[in-house]
Amino acid sequence: MKLLAPEALQHLPAAILPRLIQMFGSTTPPLLADIRHYANDTNWHAMAQAAHKLKGSCVGLGAEPMAEICKTLQHKGEQSDNTGISALLDELETLYPATLSELQQNHLP
Repeated sequence: MKLLAPEALQHLPAAILPRLIQMFGSTTPPLLADIRHYANDTNWHAMAQAAHKLKGSCVGLGAEPMAEICKTLQHKGEQSDNTGISALLDELETLYPATLSELQQNHLP
């Protein structure tokens, strides 16, 4: 599976890319925890908002597989649809470290 869309990163100024990757590394774990917490509490609106926020970061860095899962979680939250949420969260949490690692290895000085 391709974790990153290189064309997305080509549009970002090289000078700020390391900072964006660092921010992705520091802000994503709490967002993942929030999404899972809200899902467990069946607070669908809050889950949708947290998934939307993470989706924006993922799209900006070209992390398309993560962005797609966030989009699905956002939609499910907006519809109060809990089907498959746990599996989606598991996949998102599995993709995150691999995505961060690829960003760090290929796009940091």
